[in-house]
Amino acid sequence: MRLIACAIALSAVAAAPALAKDAPVSTDTTKAARTVYVCDNSAMTRRAFTREHGAMEFVTAKAVAESSSAWAAPKCMKPAEARKLKELAGR
Repeated sequence: MRLIACAIALSAVAAAPALAKDAPVSTDTTKAARTVYVCDNSAMTRRAFTREHGAMEFVTAKAVAESSSAWAAPKCMKPAEARKLKELAGR
């Protein structure tokens, strides 16, 4: 039983970095191409994001909505900021 619990915990830990890159938040298509991922600020996510995309930089919904230039690398935003971005895009 203990082995099963350890296997489940290990698989959950292994999947955590992948969750950060599963679904990028899309921005307005009339603006320059930018990719924003919804990320948490855990050490595992920071390492995985840095390995995949370079430096991990968090942005706010307001900064994404106001920016008109393309980004060299994807950026992150917290879940609350992603909700704000969806709200801003709906207006």
